[in-house]
Amino acid sequence: MKPLHAPILATYSESRARIYRTLLSAPERDWSVGDLAARLPEVSVEAVRTTLYLLLGDHLVEPVAHRRSLTLRLTDAGRSMVRQIAARWEESPRERGDES
Repeated sequence: MKPLHAPILATYSESRARIYRTLLSAPERDWSVGDLAARLPEVSVEAVRTTLYLLLGDHLVEPVAHRRSLTLRLTDAGRSMVRQIAARWEESPRERGDES
């Protein structure tokens, strides 16, 4: 896995895990902050916005042209990286901070 400019993206949080699962459930889909927040009512809009902007900064999502609001989609590298991070969290409860 390549190093991230924002290492927090690989640090487990329940909100981030839900966001990643949703992004990966439709990896070709275009997402705005509002779309993703509506899909995840248990996750704050701020967490969605922050995560998407961090993913953008690491070039794991790319802007979709000709949209009124900022709309993003996972890049090929982004799909791969987010899958790797999510898989690591699933395989190792310690990575998530679980004590069990």
